[in-house]
Amino acid sequence: MLSLELNNIYHQIFLILLILFFLYLGWKLRKLYKNFIFSVLKFKGKKAEKEAVKLLEKNGFKILDHQYRMNGFILENGNKVDFFVQPDFLVSRDNKNYVAEVKTGISAFISERNTRRQLLEYSRLLNSKQVLLVDITRKKIKLIEF
Repeated sequence: MLSLELNNIYHQIFLILLILFFLYLGWKLRKLYKNFIFSVLKFKGKKAEKEAVKLLEKNGFKILDHQYRMNGFILENGNKVDFFVQPDFLVSRDNKNYVAEVKTGISAFISERNTRRQLLEYSRLLNSKQVLLVDITRKKIKLIEF
């Protein structure tokens, strides 16, 4: 009877270790999957930005800067909090500068909340009522006005 109880305990310990192993394996696989997806999206983004350069230049825009860093601040309870954003491009045409943000798929629609918010933030920081939304999927440059 004693050997049966020990055997039962060994089975329980083995089962717990097996469960822990599979949880760890699942966590690692999830992490690998997330890294893979991030890499794919990053690759697609770089490809879209290369296409955007061609589209912008074809439409008479001059590329002034890529990943242009814009500094800003907000007040939180009266305390200044600095931040920065990096639009895809700073471009110029007809002696006017624009921030150009490159989007693909449904995120290239102005009806997308995150796209609108991002463009509005760029507009405020550049102190301009106009920004460009470069829709790579549809090969269009959209002038967005706030």
